Amino acid sequence: MTPFNRFVAILGITLVSAQAHAVDVSFTSSAGLAQSYGNTYTTTVDGLTISASAWSSTARANQFEQAALTLTPGFGLGVCSSQEKANCTAKNFADALGNKGADDLILFSFSGAVNLQSLSMIQFGGDSDLSIWAGAGAFSPAGLKASLIGTATLYDNTSNVNTVKTVSLAGFTGSYDWIAVAARIGQNNDFAKLQSLTINPVAQPVPDAATWMTMLAGLGLVGFRVNRRQA
Repeated sequence: MTPFNRFVAILGITLVSAQAHAVDVSFTSSAGLAQSYGNTYTTTVDGLTISASAWSSTARANQFEQAALTLTPGFGLGVCSSQEKANCTAKNFADALGNKGADDLILFSFSGAVNLQSLSMIQFGGDSDLSIWAGAGAFSPAGLKASLIGTATLYDNTSNVNTVKTVSLAGFTGSYDWIAVAARIGQNNDFAKLQSLTINPVAQPVPDAATWMTMLAGLGLVGFRVNRRQA
């Protein structure tokens, strides 16, 4: 293969690798997580790093403060608030993402922009309504009330059967750096553990016409020089 053809092949591989594909991040097969206030769970899938942290509206005036993130193999992510104490047990679903006594929230942050596809959860206690937010840029709910995060997208559960449920995130049509999932704000009977999150890393922008012309001119110059050397 000539240097010119090798360069063209590398360029083709680079363009193909820039195409986005869905990433399914599971939280059920991981080992248990040491529980402490402010702990995080971080994983990297296909070069994308996803970090999860726990929060609860147990601070003064129902403001969010750091809680303990729980990870139960086979079940998924939940939250222990300062009211429930770190290392809380499954009694009365205390270690789940819930809203009894205080509103629990799990924040997922991404190392790059993503499109949101869906999440799955397992329901406890007969109901699992959710409030969901997403945004771009750095974000922390510390010291915020739920109303200050913005208008939540609501997921209304329609079945009291405690099974795994899939929540579509198709309503989030942009690209996002984070997503926050809470037990339904304003209620007190919702409990769930988050099992997986499906996202689509945002592909690199396709070069505009001027950039393509510059690239083609460069390729032509490389080809011309290679042909001269071979001659």
